[in-house]
Amino acid sequence: MITEEGVREIKAIGEKFDAYIHDIVGKVEGEKDNVIVEEVRKGYMLKDKVLRPSMVKVSKVKEARENE
Repeated sequence: MITEEGVREIKAIGEKFDAYIHDIVGKVEGEKDNVIVEEVRKGYMLKDKVLRPSMVKVSKVKEARENE
């Protein structure tokens, strides 16, 4: 199996965004900034090297406006 060679999936959902292993493809409104809420495509690493970054959507806190 490929995992026996050291290939592993990159954890995404619920994790804090890391530009080294994740690519943002969208942002959605959420309670915390830069937390991954959806994985569009799985990413993989070979030991400590990124083979393919995860494509993810991250949360963005809606900013309150002063005039509201």
